[in-house]
Amino acid sequence: MLAALSHRDFALLWSGQSLSAIGNRMFPIIVALVVLDRRGGAAGLGLVLAVQGIALLVGTVVATSVGDRWRRSRVMMATDGVRIVGVIIIAFAPATLPWPVFIGAIVGIGAAEGMFQPAYRAALPRVLPRSHLQAGNALTSLSQYIAIVIGPSLAGVVIATHGAGIALWIDVATFAASLATLSLIREHASTEKAGAAEAGLLRRGARDFTEGVQAIRVRPWLAASICMSTLVMGFVMAPAIVAAPIVAEERLGGPQAYGAAFTALGVGSILGALLGSRIRTGRPGVVGALGVMTIFGAMMSLAFLPLPGVVLCWAIAGMGLTIFEILWMTAIQQDVPDHLLGRVLALDWLGSDGLTPLGFALAGVVVGALGTRDVLVAGALLVLVIAPLPLLVRGGTTFSSTEADDAARSAKAEAAL
Repeated sequence: MLAALSHRDFALLWSGQSLSAIGNRMFPIIVALVVLDRRGGAAGLGLVLAVQGIALLVGTVVATSVGDRWRRSRVMMATDGVRIVGVIIIAFAPATLPWPVFIGAIVGIGAAEGMFQPAYRAALPRVLPRSHLQAGNALTSLSQYIAIVIGPSLAGVVIATHGAGIALWIDVATFAASLATLSLIREHASTEKAGAAEAGLLRRGARDFTEGVQAIRVRPWLAASICMSTLVMGFVMAPAIVAAPIVAEERLGGPQAYGAAFTALGVGSILGALLGSRIRTGRPGVVGALGVMTIFGAMMSLAFLPLPGVVLCWAIAGMGLTIFEILWMTAIQQDVPDHLLGRVLALDWLGSDGLTPLGFALAGVVVGALGTRDVLVAGALLVLVIAPLPLLVRGGTTFSSTEADDAARSAKAEAAL
C-alpha cells in the first residue's frame, strides 16, 4: 500500500479523504445528541436521519451527471465547501437554531456527501498509475474503517467534555483540511469529453444517466455484481443489523456483546484492507465471491454460536467483504473508460444500497413474525445462492468486460506460477 503514497497527488487526495471520513463519522453522533438535546425525541431523530439519507441519494443522482463533466477534484472541493457551510450553520447555535434552518443544513450536508464519494473513487485513476490502483483502493478502505472507529469515539469524548458546539467545530476543521489538500492536487483530466452538451439541465442529466446505465449494461460482470450487492445489502445485511441487538440482548450478554460484534467487524475490515492490497490473482471475481460468502458464517454464528464464535465470524466477514470491495473497485476503475467512470461509480453506489432502506423496513416486520433465528438462517442460505451468481456471466470470474482482458489476465497469472 505504501507504494501508492509515493505519488504526490494521491498522497494529498488520500490524506484529505481520511480527514473528511473522520468528520463524516463524527457528524451522525453529534446530530443525534443535538436533536435529543433539542427535545426532538426519537421521532425527530428518525426524521432528521431519513432526510439526510434521502439527501445523500439525491446527491448521488446528481453525481451521475456532474461527476464526468467537471474535474473530480473540483466536485470534491465544492462538496467540502457545502459541508463546511452546513456544519458552521449548526455549530453557531446547535440548541436554538430554527428547525427549518437545521433541516436545510442537514440536507446540504447529506447531498454533498452523496456527490463526494463517487467523485473520490473516480479521481483515483487520474492520480495513480494503473499498477497502483489496488494499493490506493486498499488505503482508502483502511482509512474509512479506521474512521469508523475514531470518528464516533472522538465525537463522544468531545461532547462529554466540551459540548456539541466544540465537536461541530472539529468537524468543520476536518472538512477544511480536506478542502486545502484538494486545492493542491494536479488532476490529470481525460482528453475524451463526457458527452455532447444538451440544451437544458434536466435533458443533459437524463442523457448522462442513460449513458451510465448503458456503460453498466454492456459489462455483464458489473451489472451482475451490482445486483448481487443490492440483494445482499437489502435482504441479508439489513435484517442482520436489525437482529443483532435483539440476539445480543436475548442470549449474548446485552449491549456489550452487540458492540463487541461490530468492533470485530471493524477490526476484520482493517485486516482485509491490509491483505487486499497484496492479492494478485487472475480470477478476482472468484476471490471476491468467496469474500462475500463469509457473511454466511456471520449470520449463522449470530443464530447459534456463543459470543466468542460470533466475534470471530464477524471479524472474518469484515475481512472478506473488504477484500471484495477492493478487488471490485479496482476492476471498475480499470475497465470503465475515464469519461464514463464518475457516473458508473455513482450508479454503483445507488444500486448497491438501493434496497437497503426497504430491507430495514421489512426486517422489523419479518423478525417480529418469524423470530431472529429463522431470519438469520434464511439470510445465510440466501448468501450462498446469491454470491456466486456473478461468476456465471461473461467476465464474472475476472471482473473484466472483454475476452482479450480475460486472456491477458490468465496469461499473466500462469506466467507468475
